[in-house]
Amino acid sequence: MAAISHHLAKPLTLLCFAIALACLVRTAHAEDFAVIVNKANASVVDKASVAKIYSGEMKSWSDGTPVVAIDLPDSSPVRASFSSGVLGKTVDNVKSMWANLVFSGKALPPKQAASDEDVKKLVSASKGAIGYVKAASVDDSVKAVLK
Repeated sequence: MAAISHHLAKPLTLLCFAIALACLVRTAHAEDFAVIVNKANASVVDKASVAKIYSGEMKSWSDGTPVVAIDLPDSSPVRASFSSGVLGKTVDNVKSMWANLVFSGKALPPKQAASDEDVKKLVSASKGAIGYVKAASVDDSVKAVLK
């Protein structure tokens, strides 16, 4: 019996280690994000409309203003959280979706900004702009509509 327990101890220890590591990696990539719009945008913005915008299905706001969607870089943990939380897809899946939309001529992908600060600057400068940033980055230059 002791020999069996000894043989199971090492794989069990490795399994526990792998589970703990996976939890750490998931936590490291999970970023709180906030969807932001221009302060002059009076449209109702919910998760479904944000998903339509970032899927190329919604191209203008309720008042007719063209939507200007802004993304963070592919490597951004905030982008990964946004893509997963709002679109239910990985960043790579979203990129593939946009490649198909561009190829078919149906839509152009969101503009890409280098940082949260750049996203806020672009959103605050254009009435039709929408973006997402780390929740802690939101300030009074923009309006948070989804957290």
